[in-house]
Amino acid sequence: MMLRGIDFRALECFVVLAEELHFRRAAERLNMTQPSLSARVKALEEEVGAVLLDRDRRNVRLTAAGEIFREFASSTMARTEEAVMSARRAAAGESGRLRFGFTGLTTYDGMPELVQLFRARFPGVEVELVSAGTDQLQADMLAGTIDVALLHPPLSCTGFDLLDLPPQELVLAIPAGHALAELPEVPLSRLKGEPFLIGPRQAGPDLYDRIMELFRTEGGFSPTVVQEVGTMSTLIGLAAAGAGCGFVTQSMTVINNPGVRYRPLAGVAPHLTTALAWRPGTVSAPATSLIGVAREWISAGFTNGDGPSG
Repeated sequence: MMLRGIDFRALECFVVLAEELHFRRAAERLNMTQPSLSARVKALEEEVGAVLLDRDRRNVRLTAAGEIFREFASSTMARTEEAVMSARRAAAGESGRLRFGFTGLTTYDGMPELVQLFRARFPGVEVELVSAGTDQLQADMLAGTIDVALLHPPLSCTGFDLLDLPPQELVLAIPAGHALAELPEVPLSRLKGEPFLIGPRQAGPDLYDRIMELFRTEGGFSPTVVQEVGTMSTLIGLAAAGAGCGFVTQSMTVINNPGVRYRPLAGVAPHLTTALAWRPGTVSAPATSLIGVAREWISAGFTNGDGPSG
């Protein structure tokens, strides 16, 4: 049998009356008149098809049917309230799931701090972290498998909104025993003929081209590339082994390798750009919350490195 006439207010009236066992007190709690309360309860009994309350001028008692119905009515109300609150939290980005992409470099450049801030603000959101390169992260967002990503512009695809982080100046990782490591800053001209380490162009064509252009325009020469390396942490390890020197971001200088010294480039140095990216119009509520946290974080003075050390 389908019960079509029972609504949440009718259940609330019955539960409150079952708790008070007094029409006047129950009506006051419900902010309604006694006749209205009595009519609501009577209509509920008719819909259920059972007498739920024994009442006379002095007493109100639950019947056996009323005792059983109160248990289920109270549970239904509690679950309904929980469902409403859960829906509101989800709509406000306070629950659900956030699929957050990031590049390896951002693990040294703010990603952990941003995720920690977000988790502290929205503990009810499950955060899935996905590590990949910038091109793959763009493809993942287009495919809808991740919601937002920390990556490195310029992007090869259009249709993304970007929230820029402060750019990072690149510094040189130099073998500790090299003469250049004794300088407070390294003139670009001193790198001529020196064995040079750099990431492959396909891994970051914009940064690769800007580094090569810097050598050509500011130094008048091309670097002596002895090895291409997959990551900046690998570059630091190779520099410590004496294989050569190369550029890393300031944030990477937290890697305290005794075989490496980090030195700034004299004059104009290349920078790495980082941004939070998302596809407008497809942003989930948790992703919207993350973007809001990121805006506050950047406005509060996020910095992505303390400069060269060692």
